[in-house]
Amino acid sequence: MPVNPTGPDRPTDLDRRSVLVSGLAAAVAVPAVVVPAVSRPAVAAQPAPPAGQPEPSAPGLRQGAPGAPVVLTDPFLQLPGEGSVHVVWMSEGAAGSAVGTVLVGEGVPALDHAAAVAAAAGAAVPGVRAVKAEVTELSRTSEDEQSKVARPPARWTRRPISRYEARIEGLAPGRTPYRVVTASVTATTTTTTTTAGVAAAPGAAAAVSDAFTLAPAPAPGQRLRLLLTSDHQSMPNTPANLQAAAEQLGVLDAVVIAGDLVNVPDRASEWFDDARGSSFFAALQGHGGRESTGGTVFRGGQIAQHAPLFPAIGNHEVQGRVAGPGVATLGASFNAPVPRDVAERARRAAAAAGDAQAGSHDPAVGAAWVEDRSWSTRTYEEIFTLPEDSPGGKRYYATTFGDVRLVVLFGTRIWRGQKADADPAARTDGSRFQEAREALSDPLAQGYGEFVFEPLDAGSEQYAWLERELASRAWREARFRVVVLHEGPQGLGDNVLPPFAHPVRVEERDATGALAGVRYEYPYDQDVLRRDVQPLLERAGADLVLNGHSHLWNRFRAPGGTHFLETSNTGNSYGAFHPRSGRTRPVPPPPWDPENYLAQGNRGGLEPVVPTEAPRRDATGQPQPFVADNDLAVFTVLDTGTGEGAGEVLSWVYDVRTPQTPPVLLDRFSLGR
Repeated sequence: MPVNPTGPDRPTDLDRRSVLVSGLAAAVAVPAVVVPAVSRPAVAAQPAPPAGQPEPSAPGLRQGAPGAPVVLTDPFLQLPGEGSVHVVWMSEGAAGSAVGTVLVGEGVPALDHAAAVAAAAGAAVPGVRAVKAEVTELSRTSEDEQSKVARPPARWTRRPISRYEARIEGLAPGRTPYRVVTASVTATTTTTTTTAGVAAAPGAAAAVSDAFTLAPAPAPGQRLRLLLTSDHQSMPNTPANLQAAAEQLGVLDAVVIAGDLVNVPDRASEWFDDARGSSFFAALQGHGGRESTGGTVFRGGQIAQHAPLFPAIGNHEVQGRVAGPGVATLGASFNAPVPRDVAERARRAAAAAGDAQAGSHDPAVGAAWVEDRSWSTRTYEEIFTLPEDSPGGKRYYATTFGDVRLVVLFGTRIWRGQKADADPAARTDGSRFQEAREALSDPLAQGYGEFVFEPLDAGSEQYAWLERELASRAWREARFRVVVLHEGPQGLGDNVLPPFAHPVRVEERDATGALAGVRYEYPYDQDVLRRDVQPLLERAGADLVLNGHSHLWNRFRAPGGTHFLETSNTGNSYGAFHPRSGRTRPVPPPPWDPENYLAQGNRGGLEPVVPTEAPRRDATGQPQPFVADNDLAVFTVLDTGTGEGAGEVLSWVYDVRTPQTPPVLLDRFSLGR
């Protein structure tokens, strides 16, 4: 259904309630089955599709017979607990059109299609138990004329996506086979009603996934390998990166993602079936098909089917305004967030002027008005099942995974362009440094610089929660203490500028006192990450701080032993700005204060570490303390080892131009104290 993003039928005014189709079945313990690492074919060149012909949506996904739901993902794992884990997957269409079932047990791999459908419908099968999934609908997913799909709509159009989730309980340690069945519910489909909910009967049109493995939360002392990654964003080399990682490492235990999973978070195809073959789940599940910068097509890796995902929010998980001026497309909306307090002031003004929604006595209605006119992480939060016991809910959280205590922060801000015009009359465009002159009369049309979405400075709610978490027993007793956020305090990339400070608004007046321009400064000494967050993490004994955002690999080590790592040369690079790169960042001219903007080097102050194993070299043969190359893909794993000894963080570099050459170990360092 086409929608008008500035009118009453925009996507965010739709019913936001989840639709429950079926409850969770009671789970019964079955013996765990330990399986070997999945065998994968070697990386090989594949022909690109003919010109003008896109790759099929989510190639390689098992679909059912005609009439079956169109599945958009294989199952992926979330929120492992003691003896339990959540299984999640997606299909096309509104909630209520299909039901989902997870089949678990040592008998699962031997099931053919008919037997799997029968087991999902309630037939007793030795070594198999069926757990019904709860079905909800993503409330904001859409497409528009800029979407990379086979038949993009002419305008912003809501795209219903069903989400299935089942909590599998009673799991013994180790890996257990599982698969999922997604069956249509239509007027002609016979269904059976059980205490667990509604299930399609045998013979219903259904899609049955391949068999994968799941596991509960690991016990202390168990060796774990966690993939550390970020900034996938449907980039050309992301499938190559993940395919190389899967072939090098085999089945992983978890995936930690430091933000920027997609580009526009409310665009459904970027998550599921972008026709270029590099959507988020397709690449993480081995169903992509993107031609790399080296000319080879890569599918990605079968990773998320076996390993739980622990993501952080990056700026690309935040959708901007969907109401107000200048948001006719998903891309325009993404680039148009405003701070919550600005939208709240606008709500009060609208309420005073008689706007019924803005003036509603229902707090939820007023909050929705503000969200529609500021920013939202709703799609991200609806897709992922994460801990919700922090004041920020899913936006920041902490969890224990074996010997690793993982603290995930909401540390990012809107990214804006770098244009800086000294003359207010010349400011035709807004940027991180200025407002467009045409926007000065409308608070909702302004950008407010690169404002921070969720405050993280000392005294903020998130900082207070972080202080409590770092003082907790779970943190203090963990062998490995890892903090994840999208933007970090150390880095050589382009995006470390401007400083991570709240923008200081400078209003410029003409001779009559009228507002002539607005520009923004970012005082270096007010950098929240460097001034407040890093010292707190170091005092608390953080072993590793993982961030993304600048699309390169670099690492730093503080005197007290905390490592700072960005391993985001995943699908592309935005460059490194170090003396050995020969590149400098653009800095604004006067009247901006030059002391706030560093053209070259690390604004955080630490010296970058040269990779220990195979550093890249400059034209003079000197080793470079970074990797920033559009033909290289870097992937990293945290290997906890076993016992009381130190673990390791290892990074490999893979040249997509020579796909038959295996990845090369780039860097390794010990972790733990």
